[in-house]
Amino acid sequence: MNKLSSILGKPVISLYNGQVEGIILNAIFDKKLKKLKYLVVLNEEINEDITNENKILATKNIYCIGEDAIVIKNNYFLENFSNLEPIIEYINPINSVTYKTNGEFLGKIVDVSFDDKFNVIECNLNNESSFLVEKLAVLGNGVVIIQEDDKILDISRFNVKKPKITNTNEPVKILRLDENENLQLNEAPPTTLPIKVTTSVDFLLGRVITENLYSQSKELIAKKGATITLKIIENARKFGKIKDLSIFSA
Repeated sequence: MNKLSSILGKPVISLYNGQVEGIILNAIFDKKLKKLKYLVVLNEEINEDITNENKILATKNIYCIGEDAIVIKNNYFLENFSNLEPIIEYINPINSVTYKTNGEFLGKIVDVSFDDKFNVIECNLNNESSFLVEKLAVLGNGVVIIQEDDKILDISRFNVKKPKITNTNEPVKILRLDENENLQLNEAPPTTLPIKVTTSVDFLLGRVITENLYSQSKELIAKKGATITLKIIENARKFGKIKDLSIFSA
């Protein structure tokens, strides 16, 4: 069994190229902390002709983990960190605080143990205790939550989704009551919003129009200086100009 702390700082050597490619700087795990996926390699070479950029090494391309170095077959397997950064998610549990699902604090993760195939086995805490990765319930942002020994909690059922608000194009029926008219039922076209009468008929009747009132198609609804009657109100309502009628009248 290997520990992450035992490989950090080790040099990476390529057999074919016969050179040191850098040193192990950090590690990246998968989303469920099941596997060590990548190692970040610090490029210490200073060369004016070559960009001094950190590299990414997929663990599947490691030839072996030696006592003093990580061995790869060829430096072809080292990718520039910037090439893979947009498509990989940086996940590392080191320094994450750990709780059980019942709220019991366990400690802070200081190391990760894995087998020869880079499958994660357990996480080691700062109080010299550890937990098996199979107990993992949630791998969060700086927080790791594990299951209780005698109770397994299905966290997925706590995913509460907000209800969706759906739009409808069904006709909307509105009621309109004028002083000198009977109750009428008006059906708005399916593709338009219902006309909302914002001003009472009592208020508009007898007022004088201060500006010419036109429809959207430039059809004259009422002339400037005209006294507002029920007919003018009805025409304005049909063209959705009741609000304009109230604004441009005195």
